[in-house]
Amino acid sequence: MLVVLSQRIDFESGYADELFKTYHYPSRYRNQLHEGDKFIYYQGNRYDRKQRYYFGTGVVSQISAADEKNYYATLDRCKRFSQKVPIYLPDGGYIEQLNYQEVRKSINPPWQSSIRPISEQAFNYVLSRAGSLEDVEPALSLEEMKSHLKQSIRDFFVGKDDLAVLEIGNSAAIIAKALNLSECQAPDLGSMPADYNTLQISPDPVESLISYCLSMKMSYSYKPVLIMALLELHDKDWNLSISKAAQYFKTHYQQRREKGLPVELKKCIYQDPSVTLEAIIKNLISNPVKVLVESGFFEYTSDTCLFSLRSDLKKKLTKKDIEGIYDVCKRRLDQYYSRQRF
Repeated sequence: MLVVLSQRIDFESGYADELFKTYHYPSRYRNQLHEGDKFIYYQGNRYDRKQRYYFGTGVVSQISAADEKNYYATLDRCKRFSQKVPIYLPDGGYIEQLNYQEVRKSINPPWQSSIRPISEQAFNYVLSRAGSLEDVEPALSLEEMKSHLKQSIRDFFVGKDDLAVLEIGNSAAIIAKALNLSECQAPDLGSMPADYNTLQISPDPVESLISYCLSMKMSYSYKPVLIMALLELHDKDWNLSISKAAQYFKTHYQQRREKGLPVELKKCIYQDPSVTLEAIIKNLISNPVKVLVESGFFEYTSDTCLFSLRSDLKKKLTKKDIEGIYDVCKRRLDQYYSRQRF
């Protein structure tokens, strides 16, 4: 069977995929992917036509289930396209419309499906326009992975190479899997001293912080907003009172509302223009303060209600670092709002 596997590489996915190695998918697709299937990787973006293309191929060699909800396909004989193949036909329409009757009833492909069948004609059409099929690079050592991540951070942050952000997210995910961090449980913030650091980062904590901001998972927009508030409103000791942070949040989401921009998800408290500062403070402490403290880069002292950077980071951040981190947070917000359905 020939299939298309949707694999977003323009932003961090919530699935535990490893590009050209493992494909993670939910149980609702368990009957749509089989061992021995040949696949084509598809990158899609409903807001950006330039981010809609096919970029690789391979074979599903093994399928396993971690539990009743999560399935994993091991990928083999993978090849990367030397040139991306746009999803469009030169004369109009989509490649996946070629001989579509072979695999489905509707002429339009089900773009929202992570896994979907593709006709042999469409499959071969993509391969014919993919240029050379390049071997996927062999697995790197842990030190090589770290070196690659560090260089990608520099390329993005110092060299202003926007495309490097894609490599940063992918590299960070690969390293986390290599270190088995996905199996680690974050400590309970309530049971820890206020100044407890859950993660020791070395050798360059500033680059590690930037990497975290670039790759942090976002169920809501809160984390980058709180980091921006700290960068803008911190005192001389790099502290931000939770009350000032609450006012920053109220103003931030109110300004989005006044500009006609999406505020947040439907059940979010910021959908209510009359939300109180007390309610915002309660929300901040549970999320995102708790999550950011657990990252190891930030601290929160409950006695004084102060949110701050980790002590060693306070001494190392330069003005250029601050501007760069603020810019990263703004970009992450843009990415967040571009992929949500409000």
